[in-house]
Amino acid sequence: MSTCIGNDDEAPWPLVDPRLAGLWEHYKRVVFFHTLTETCPDVTPKFRLPLAGVYSAQAVAQLMYETADKQQLSQTREELKTYLQQHIRWYDLIERIRIHDFHRVGIVPPDPQLKTMTLAGPVKLRARKEVAVYQVPSEGPRKLTTGNSSIKEQRPLLAVDGRFFDENTRQYVPLSQILSDFLTDGSEVITHFEKNLRGSGPSA
Repeated sequence: MSTCIGNDDEAPWPLVDPRLAGLWEHYKRVVFFHTLTETCPDVTPKFRLPLAGVYSAQAVAQLMYETADKQQLSQTREELKTYLQQHIRWYDLIERIRIHDFHRVGIVPPDPQLKTMTLAGPVKLRARKEVAVYQVPSEGPRKLTTGNSSIKEQRPLLAVDGRFFDENTRQYVPLSQILSDFLTDGSEVITHFEKNLRGSGPSA
């Protein structure tokens, strides 16, 4: 008897609150893509699968924000964002990857036969008769300005050989690790969300 990855016979359906059902559905998609990534032998799909999973990881935060904006949560949007930034490893990186892949320039798998580095901006340098320098050495971006010069970034995304640079930890992170860490973090933040949800009954 064959088993299809993604079957969820143990899921308590229907959940009392559809807001929770949607969050857990996205969490299960992260689990689904992570499982496929771990068992996939091919390099290119092994990049694309967790990239798809990042979308659901970001969706968890966005759906929570929608609830906070409707004042259906005991936390404000800013309080919720602070909590998520503290409890979801790679929160900022997940957000940047989703923004660049969906709104700016689609992210393509790296060529395994080449050493590749990409920096997606925009990054605006204004020298104003002085100096504005934006360098990208192996340890991450470095900026230098003098006088009235300026460097304005709009959440740039740096990647080397398919690993993405996290500005908070100053390290390069593979997509598979982002999903792996979210398996723990995502479950915890959804449980926290449920406790702070207004007008929700007990889960089934």
